[in-house]
Amino acid sequence: MAILRPEDHERMVMESVSFAKEEVKRRLQAPVQIKAEEIRSQFQNNSHLYLVDPRLGFNHRTFRFWINRIPAGEEEGMGWKTLGHRHTVEAVIHVLQGNGHSIIDGVRYDWAPGDFISVPMFSWHRHLNTGNEDFIYLAATTGPLSLALGLAVYEDERYPDYWVFGHKSESAMKSLIPGADDSTRVSMQAATAAKPLNPTDALYKEQLFFSGGEEKRRRTSRVLVDNVKIEFEKTPMGRVSYVIDPKTGFLMRVLGTLLAEISPGKRSGAHRHMYEEVNYVISGQGYSLIEDQRYDWSEGDVLCIPVFSWHQHFNTGDRPARFLVHHNRPLMENLGFMHVEQGESSDDD
Repeated sequence: MAILRPEDHERMVMESVSFAKEEVKRRLQAPVQIKAEEIRSQFQNNSHLYLVDPRLGFNHRTFRFWINRIPAGEEEGMGWKTLGHRHTVEAVIHVLQGNGHSIIDGVRYDWAPGDFISVPMFSWHRHLNTGNEDFIYLAATTGPLSLALGLAVYEDERYPDYWVFGHKSESAMKSLIPGADDSTRVSMQAATAAKPLNPTDALYKEQLFFSGGEEKRRRTSRVLVDNVKIEFEKTPMGRVSYVIDPKTGFLMRVLGTLLAEISPGKRSGAHRHMYEEVNYVISGQGYSLIEDQRYDWSEGDVLCIPVFSWHQHFNTGDRPARFLVHHNRPLMENLGFMHVEQGESSDDD
C-alpha cells in the first residue's frame, strides 16, 4: 500500500473541491455543433463514423452517437453467420434509410425507415440489409460508461479468442447476463427457493435473484418501435414523443430517446437539465440558443447540449422541424441527480 505524503493528500482533496468549477469550464470549451456538410464529407469514404464521443473532445461521458452504413444485400460485420455480436452496452438504433431485419436474441424484427430498435443488454444481435439501397442508421450506445466502469464486454462471433464468457458453456452463450451459466443458476435457484432466515438474509437473497430477474426483464421488454405508430403530445417544451424510455415498456437503465417537433415559425420551450443530451436534426431549419450562443442548424446537423445549459430551439423554415434526441435521463434518475428547470414555454399549439 502506498503511503502518501501530506501534500499528496491535500492535492487529492483539492482535486475534489475544484472539480465542479473545472467541469463548468470543460463544458464551455467542448464542441457543441457538427454541421451536416462535415458529416456527409467524412461519411462518403467511411461506413462507420463516430459523431459524438468523449474521445473526440466532447464533454458527454456516458454515451456516444454515431452513424453506420450497410450496403444493399449485405450484413453488418462481414463474416457474421449465426450470432453477430453482443455487449454490455445499451443501444438504440434509428433507421434513416433502407429495409431489412435484425435478429436479436434469436427473434427476427423487420424494420423500415423511421423505425427504432432497442437492443437488450448482452443479447446476440445482427442486422441484415435485404433492400436494394444502403441501410443507413444512427445509433446511441453507452460504451463510454461501460468502459469507465471497467465493465465493457464486446463478444463478436468473428473473434472468439477475445470472448470472456461465451466460450465457457452453452448456457453462458445464451445468457443475457455476463458470467451466468448452469452452475451459477443452480446455486441462485437453491438460495432463492429457501425461506429467508431474517430481513438481512432476505436482502441478500434479493441480490442473488437480481440477475435472473434482469434477464427475464430484458427478454420481455419492448424492442421495436414502428414509426407509423409514433404520436406526439403537447408539453411545455412543445410536441414531444417519448419513443424509447423505461416508462414506456423498455428496459433502459441509462439511455432514453425522444422525438421533438416544431411547427414553422414556432419555438420550443426553454429549459436546462442535469443530464446529457444529443440532438440530431431529422428535418427542417432554424437556430438554437444555448446559454448566450446562437447555433444555426439544418437537416443532418448535430447539437451536443452541455449539461445544465439553458437551450431553446426556433424553426425559421416553412416545414416542421423534427429532432431526434438521445439523453441519459434514466441514469440520472437512478443516481438521484435528476433535475430540470423550465423557462419560457413553447408557443407551438
